[in-house]
Amino acid sequence: MRGWKKCASLLLVLSGPVLGQTPCPAEQASSVHIGGQRYTVEVAATTATRERGLSGHERLAADAGMWFVFPEAGMPGFWMRGMRFPIDLIWVSPERKVLGVATLSICRDAPCPITYPPAPTIQVLEIDAGRFRGRVGDKVEWRCSIARVR
Repeated sequence: MRGWKKCASLLLVLSGPVLGQTPCPAEQASSVHIGGQRYTVEVAATTATRERGLSGHERLAADAGMWFVFPEAGMPGFWMRGMRFPIDLIWVSPERKVLGVATLSICRDAPCPITYPPAPTIQVLEIDAGRFRGRVGDKVEWRCSIARVR
């Protein structure tokens, strides 16, 4: 019994700092988790990559997306210029909750409409339209592996 208690105590001591750590930086995310859904993401954390977004991509895998990371909360507009498939936008609050969801259709005629979040957002997840099963208020988490900043 004593050996078990020592082992359990050691595990608690070692895991304490890990459990208390803040999440990895959003701009280094490799996956985003909302409810029971997980998306492997490509990160857009610079002005150039955020402007380009998914334009030029032929399609997305069912479990893939683009994770837009902004330096501060705001009301960024999104449009479908150069897109070949419809997408869902999942707006994320600074408190890491889903603010809202919007589905954007392919834009064939310029100028393309611009869609804004319902409130200031700090991150946005773009995924293939119709794949999101979450709802407003759901907690948003991300995990990091090797930095994938573009």
